[in-house]
Amino acid sequence: MDIIEIVYESLYSVKYEESQEAESEFERVLDNMKDALYLEEFFEENIGDLQSGFWGEISVEEAVLRTRDEAIRLEKEIIEIAKKGKIDRYETLSTLFKPLKNNPTKIEKFEKNKVTGDKPKSWIRIYAIRIESNLFLITGGAIKLTPNMNDREHLIQELKKLSMVRSYLLDDENYEDIEFFELF
Repeated sequence: MDIIEIVYESLYSVKYEESQEAESEFERVLDNMKDALYLEEFFEENIGDLQSGFWGEISVEEAVLRTRDEAIRLEKEIIEIAKKGKIDRYETLSTLFKPLKNNPTKIEKFEKNKVTGDKPKSWIRIYAIRIESNLFLITGGAIKLTPNMNDREHLIQELKKLSMVRSYLLDDENYEDIEFFELF
C-alpha cells in the first residue's frame, strides 16, 4: 500500500498494490464515476437496486448522466476545500466528510468517514480516514444504491478497505513509513 499526495498537507489517497490502472483510489473512484461506459455497465448490473423505488423512476441513461455530473462537482469541491482548509479553520475537510457511523458519540482516532455527492439523495460515496480536521486519507469509494453497505459485495469491499487502512494507521510501527506523519 502506498500513500499518494492529492493536496499537500491536506488530502492523501491510498494506492493499493493490486491496483494497476490508477495512481490512487481517489483518482480511480472518480475516473470510474465519470466514465460513461463503466457507469452504464454498473447500473445495468445493478438495475434492480436502481429501480427498486428508493431512487424513484430513473433510467440507466439518467443515472449515468447524473453520476458523471455529480462526480465532477464533488471532485472539484473536495480539492477546493482541502486547499481552503489549510488557511480557513471554519471550512475544512471535516465540514465536508461525515463519520461513517450515524450519530457518533465521540470522534475516534483515525475515524472512518464518507462524503456524498451534492444532491439531497446521492448514491456517490468517497470513503476516507480522518487524521485531523483538514487531513484525510481516501481509501476508496462506490455507488451505494442500497440502504446498507452490508447488502452488496462492492460496498462490503469498501468497508474492508476502510478497516484495513485504519488498522494500518493504528499500528505504531507504520508511522515512520507514512509520509504525512512527517508533517507533525
